[in-house]
Amino acid sequence: MTAMNRRHFLSAGAALTAGALAAPAMAVPLNAPAKWDAEYDIVIVGAGGAGLAGACEAVQRGLKVAVLEKEPIVGGSSTICGGQWAVGGSAEQEKRGIKDSEDQFVKDMLTTGKNENDPDLVRAFVQESKRMYEWVTKELGVKPFTVTLAAGMSVPRAHTFNPSEIIQALRKYSESKGAKILLNTKAERLLWDPNKQEIAGVQIVRKGKKVNIRAAKGVLLAAGGFSRNPKMLKKYAPLLEKAGVIAGLGTQGDGILMAQAYGADMIDTPYVKASYGFSLTASTIQDMSLIYYKGAIMVNNTGKRFVDESISYKVLADIAFAQPEGKSWLVFDDSIRQRAMKEDPKQDGIMWKSIDSGKVPDFVFQGKTIEEAAQKAGLDPKAVADTVKRYNGFVDAGKDDEFGRKGLSSGYGKLVKIEKGPFYVFPSVGAMIGTYCGLRIKPDGQVLDVFGEPIKRLFAAGEMTGGVHGAAYMTGTAFGKALSFGRLAARAIAKS
Repeated sequence: MTAMNRRHFLSAGAALTAGALAAPAMAVPLNAPAKWDAEYDIVIVGAGGAGLAGACEAVQRGLKVAVLEKEPIVGGSSTICGGQWAVGGSAEQEKRGIKDSEDQFVKDMLTTGKNENDPDLVRAFVQESKRMYEWVTKELGVKPFTVTLAAGMSVPRAHTFNPSEIIQALRKYSESKGAKILLNTKAERLLWDPNKQEIAGVQIVRKGKKVNIRAAKGVLLAAGGFSRNPKMLKKYAPLLEKAGVIAGLGTQGDGILMAQAYGADMIDTPYVKASYGFSLTASTIQDMSLIYYKGAIMVNNTGKRFVDESISYKVLADIAFAQPEGKSWLVFDDSIRQRAMKEDPKQDGIMWKSIDSGKVPDFVFQGKTIEEAAQKAGLDPKAVADTVKRYNGFVDAGKDDEFGRKGLSSGYGKLVKIEKGPFYVFPSVGAMIGTYCGLRIKPDGQVLDVFGEPIKRLFAAGEMTGGVHGAAYMTGTAFGKALSFGRLAARAIAKS
């Protein structure tokens, strides 16, 4: 859209009557006030990983920063994520003898995303992810617990952190350098300068009053996805009605809707997916297991396998939901359980720990034999035993003739047999931990409109952006994307 056309569109919007509008009145662009209530260089909407990373970068560059958070605490979905941060070619990988590189990371991202992701965004993310990781580990002193193999990776690159530790370190750093974080403050509308043809600020509600805040250099939207907005889910992902929701309470699509009022484009909406591996009563990310990447297999209610278990857990969820009654189970033995606990101590290590002391969690069924575990789970014991026997034969032969599984995850890691009791059958389901689609952005985070043109002084980062993941998802790239693009966007705003 040309500047003249945009000017005509935005100025005309204010004059349209309610009866003439094709969209709700709230979608009409809102012009900036004659007098502002407050002014900052950059206004950041959302105090999760993306927003706080952006705040740190902004204060480093001498900007006056306001971070708006509608919830009473900072962190958003970043705080309750698994803390896995994908980085390629890190010192931690090198120390562990893991050979990786940014080029390999990019290749894996594009392969996992089925080349539906934007290569320029992927490259920008991968490069900045490593730089941000080095800054967090060296400048802030926050270190990973381990590096593990997970979905979409050809080598282990999921650096596992305590996410709350990173969030609090980012908050402390940004506030110590002058950033102002306003909690219980809801951003409602973006404000438009009709003369300069650019985003001018944000209208907020604080303590029950509307306040207009100017953003002299730009606005960074980092308000999360829309997992908890039923209306948006019905619009963009109607097939996920069976999925649970494990996401921050604030993920209601506010930032996306604010940007759409100015013609912002949405991408990757066909790829909104649940994540597989949650218990049936899941309420937090700690109720998810990635034990299929350590050797477990998946069966449906007939006791038979139906998928290559090494593929992305986003795709696994889709296929699992398509099984009879939408039900599926994970089958594994104790050696696989022990391996999962060792390699992923902050996830599987917690989930299965009580078994070591003789207490089997009520979300999994244990048996001395495969048949016993299957029977307790309500499955046909013989069918499950035959499936395991057939799969073990594939392991011996070095080839999965049924579904082509070549490794534990994306071809990496040697397949293992399920043969050392006790044995376990774990009823599992997909749950929403993020929407992984959103606003179309440039590699520096600037938001693009439906015509592919940049919206001046409007940037976005984190879960509310699309283009990075593509058709599927690599573990650790959501948290990493938030931290990386928060920095990239703030850097671009500082230079404007």
